[in-house]
Amino acid sequence: MKNKSTFWIITSVLSVFVVYALVSTVLMPVITKNPLPKAIMQTPSDEKPKNSKKDNNDSKEEVNAEPAVSGNSKDAKVKLFELRKREVLLHSRLELANEDSMYLVLDLINNTAILEFKGVMLHESHILELSVSNSIKMYHTEALLNWMAEPFMVKQAEATIPKIEYIEKIAPKDTIEANQTAVEPAPAKLGDVYIVMDFDRNLRLVISQSEKPDDDGKKIINAMRRKYQKVEVRRSLQSLIKFNREPAMPQISIVIPKSDAIIFYKALPVRPKMIIRM
Repeated sequence: MKNKSTFWIITSVLSVFVVYALVSTVLMPVITKNPLPKAIMQTPSDEKPKNSKKDNNDSKEEVNAEPAVSGNSKDAKVKLFELRKREVLLHSRLELANEDSMYLVLDLINNTAILEFKGVMLHESHILELSVSNSIKMYHTEALLNWMAEPFMVKQAEATIPKIEYIEKIAPKDTIEANQTAVEPAPAKLGDVYIVMDFDRNLRLVISQSEKPDDDGKKIINAMRRKYQKVEVRRSLQSLIKFNREPAMPQISIVIPKSDAIIFYKALPVRPKMIIRM
């Protein structure tokens, strides 16, 4: 009887330990908040701070203004937060407008994805379906503003369609061969679209087409999804062994028409930048 009680006590303790390990290292980082990396603000190296009397007075006014806002109603705090988010967005758009490269604007409020160049909209697509990780939508504090303070840059991108397409054509040897009627090679069939973009500051964007893929496209897309699922499973198993899981990567998934997804992927540079409005 005593051995039986000891067995059940040990089994219960081990079960509680295993459940705690699973929840703390696997489930909690996924279903709750994860730390959002802070953006590094780019400042000109030749600019030096000037400690003038006016600057000191302005800084004091800013410090004194913060408690006044904190003492106001909840609506005022929300309004202030939204204004600061808008300021961050405008700063990022101004920065990208000064560059000679196309970039992506992801508007999660109006559910639109916009391709821009120097502040001019080149193409717009309506987002038909949208999902945002809890790691992003649960943050309404300074951490979110610091995370969005600078445009995101792609570190790695993978897609089921090629970035650049070309048709190989062999030049004729002489005029006789050139005058012969030749059949122009038909362009390759453009497959179904599934794009995964990993940005800096731990962000992943997944773009899927709204149209139903064919059999070949379904196989390619499912294989690509399984590839990323295996990575997450491997990370979870390693976290159980080491009892230390890396922060889960926040993910934004959008579904847009196939034609728009192709335009975005082919028009954007190899390492594009993106700003988010939310």
